[in-house]
Amino acid sequence: MRFTFVTAMLASLVMAAPTVRRDLDGAKGAYGAIAGSANDAALVANTNTFFANLNGVASSDDINQSVKQVSDQISANHKDKVPTQLTAAWVSSVLNKYVA
Repeated sequence: MRFTFVTAMLASLVMAAPTVRRDLDGAKGAYGAIAGSANDAALVANTNTFFANLNGVASSDDINQSVKQVSDQISANHKDKVPTQLTAAWVSSVLNKYVA
């Protein structure tokens, strides 16, 4: 239940996107932390931070699509007990297009 609440926070970022200041440097810092996430909760927190810093880097539609894709995959991998490092590697590969 707790993990579901945390992953729901990813979706809430979509709603907050227009009102929060974000920058590419902050997104790059969070991107680096994603791969080193110690557990699923840390991965969600690092991913939330990444998306929170992404305004102006890509279109809102593209960001919203990535939020949904990443949120769904993290939830599925958590349910299936996939190791966090494998999930983090997948998340990093999806989000690389924003910081490359």
